[in-house]
Amino acid sequence: MKIIAMITALLLTSGVAQAAETLSVSPYPATALWKKITDRHDGQLTWIEWIPADQAVDDIHDILTEQILPTQKGTRAADFMTGFFKRIYAACTGLSVNGPNNRTEDGYDVAYGQAYCVGQKGAGKDVDIFLKVISGHDALYVVQREFRRPAVPGAVAGKRGFSGPDAKQEAEASLAAQQVANDFLVSQVKLCTDNTCVPAAAPTAQPSAASAPVDKNDVSSSFGFEPGKTTANEVSDKLGRPSRQTKVPDGRHSYMYIGLKGLIVNFLFGKDDILIRTIAFSDPGR
Repeated sequence: MKIIAMITALLLTSGVAQAAETLSVSPYPATALWKKITDRHDGQLTWIEWIPADQAVDDIHDILTEQILPTQKGTRAADFMTGFFKRIYAACTGLSVNGPNNRTEDGYDVAYGQAYCVGQKGAGKDVDIFLKVISGHDALYVVQREFRRPAVPGAVAGKRGFSGPDAKQEAEASLAAQQVANDFLVSQVKLCTDNTCVPAAAPTAQPSAASAPVDKNDVSSSFGFEPGKTTANEVSDKLGRPSRQTKVPDGRHSYMYIGLKGLIVNFLFGKDDILIRTIAFSDPGR
């Protein structure tokens, strides 16, 4: 069940944008890439969901939801998160929250928070939710990481108990997974413009495309592409099939290549399939 995702009508994507903004979400850190199970785009909402490759849709334990909400343009990030917490309160037997915690990142209003829901009504789940909300100029952007598990009778929201011979290891694994979620939202979820989200580290050589190093200040030229001229077909012909593809209702779409010269590289195209810009950032799996 898509608990909070259903309640907020959550959203989208890695590399999709409104106007000069692009929401960049790295692949979630894992041994194997996560798989996409939801891909919805319309005038009100862009919503994509990812789960680990070894989990089934009817038994989800981990999920990443990415959203773009153009109808929420102008909403303060903290106000949206406060409303989110109020909405999910009725869905849980017990709820504990942290946040909203406000920040400014790259000039954007950002809020972080966590919600710990026990006894999700109608689903029999306890759910830990880690949330990042970014208030952009053209939309509100929400990225949400959920940990789901069978509900424990009498559980107290925000306090999880462990028992048995493996209790210590299970507690340590749970804390480590939550730390990964926190770090991911902070460092790998960004709202980019033409001059942001450039690589944070020098690239490593890859056996694909050209072998020349990537120029952080001119990523397109590093691959021999020219914004305003290069087509989507020319990019895929040279680099192969992209790792991920996304699109927005106005016709724009993007190709994301993971591990390309040690980077995650995102190519944004207009509705005419002509390259608008290229954004690259460090591959967290390297």
